[in-house]
Amino acid sequence: MTLEHLVQALGLPGLVLGTFLEGDAVAFLGGVLAHRGLFPFPMAVLAGALGAFLVDNLLFWVGRHMGRRGFVARVLARPGVGRWHGVLERNPVLAVLGFRYVYGMKTAAALMIGTTRVGWARFALLDAVAVLLWCSVMMALGYGAGHAIEAVLGRRHLGLHLALALGLFLLLAALAFAWARRGRKGGRQ
Repeated sequence: MTLEHLVQALGLPGLVLGTFLEGDAVAFLGGVLAHRGLFPFPMAVLAGALGAFLVDNLLFWVGRHMGRRGFVARVLARPGVGRWHGVLERNPVLAVLGFRYVYGMKTAAALMIGTTRVGWARFALLDAVAVLLWCSVMMALGYGAGHAIEAVLGRRHLGLHLALALGLFLLLAALAFAWARRGRKGGRQ
């Protein structure tokens, strides 16, 4: 079975599962796959957003029902999480809409929000908006990367195309991480 057949067999449910388990890289690669015509872009966005929505809501539920015990306590004790708690207290709407975009905070923020007075219905509505926007952006970047790879190198085997796109994603992620880290160090001086 070729990679293309595997992707077609898994299809959109594979994107739901992928974004549930990982997120950014899978959404990015979902955009590349949509560029290759393996599924329509809007359906890929909805499938990816569904996976992200499900994991966020599962983590919210764990935070709500486990409080600050066990796994939840360990995650919430990580460095940097305390700063996020201040944002959450001052502006819960901004926190729910924005946590997905803060590197390293997706799991911790959803758990933390579950430990607050933010109700599930409010969280679910805001999270739905946030994941749709996030997934649209990530998949559009992947779609554009797929287009750029094809424009520069021509149409390649799907495995090579995905490997090149993943390499580009990792390079962009490393640059974004370095830029964010540099910004944090500059603010402390």
